[in-house]
Amino acid sequence: MKFPKIALVCLLAALPGVTLFASEKTVVKVEASRALSLAIVDLDRKNPASDPLHEAFKESLSYEMSQVCQMPTPVKPVKADASRAGWGLGTGAFDVAVVIGGNVPKTMISAAFTVLKAEPESGDVRRTICLVTRNEDPGLAKLLTQAFPEALQGAFFQKALQRYCGIPEAEETQWKIAGTAN
Repeated sequence: MKFPKIALVCLLAALPGVTLFASEKTVVKVEASRALSLAIVDLDRKNPASDPLHEAFKESLSYEMSQVCQMPTPVKPVKADASRAGWGLGTGAFDVAVVIGGNVPKTMISAAFTVLKAEPESGDVRRTICLVTRNEDPGLAKLLTQAFPEALQGAFFQKALQRYCGIPEAEETQWKIAGTAN
């Protein structure tokens, strides 16, 4: 069946979103970033030493990831509550999340994530740090698994953690790290 040309033009003009004569060009911009997006979930949000601890962790993780990758690896931190962090990990808005000051909240537990839990040998729950990675990107998860223990040993991070927890500066935290797939 052949349509007359005028009928075809009328049909196309009647369709929503179809422009027969475009006077302006549509431009699509795509931005990419090499920065690792990090959701920071701090369970003691009112701690005055939180911001320095977040900054120290970001810097320490960035340094260790750069060592593992053998190229600069910037980290872009975003403070988030557990629900937003879990949603962001699930959608890919965040590459990784860190939970500071306790266990991973239930809203961040999923079969799609793996949790690395670093507990201090002292047993102080306030010093527990958990790294939550996405199973969807096993290569990145492996790199993070390598960098995480070393990032916790960083001198600046250790000092910031001491201030955060109110422990003497001479007391360095030793870690027991366990990975759990959820």
